[in-house]
Amino acid sequence: MHASGKHQRRFPRVPAEHAVLVKRLGPGESEVITKTRVLGLGGCMFVNDEPLGEGTPIELLMSIRGQVIKTTARVVYEQPDPGGGVEVGVEFLFISDRDRVTLEGVFAGVRADA
Repeated sequence: MHASGKHQRRFPRVPAEHAVLVKRLGPGESEVITKTRVLGLGGCMFVNDEPLGEGTPIELLMSIRGQVIKTTARVVYEQPDPGGGVEVGVEFLFISDRDRVTLEGVFAGVRADA
C-alpha cells in the first residue's frame, strides 16, 4: 500500500459480463455458472451465492468473443454484494498464450484470432 492507502492495480480492468464456469479445486470441489462483472488481464470479479474462501484455487472457463478461455486462479478477496451473494475477486495464476491473446482482444477492442 502507498501512503495514500490506495492499492495500485498492475493490470487494466473493464466492466464486462461474460459467462463463466467456476470450478473449486481440491477438497469440497464444486462447480457454478455465473457471469463476470469486471475483467482484467490479471483477474476478474464475479458474484457467487456463497463464499469460496480466500486463497482457494479455482479453474475458470470463460466465454469471450465466441471462444472459451481456461485459466487457473485463486480467490484474492470476497465481500458482500449489495444485490445479494458475494463478490469474488480472483487473480489468474495460469493462462495459455492463445487464451491471453483472446483476453487482450477485449482491451484492444478487436477480435483476437489465434
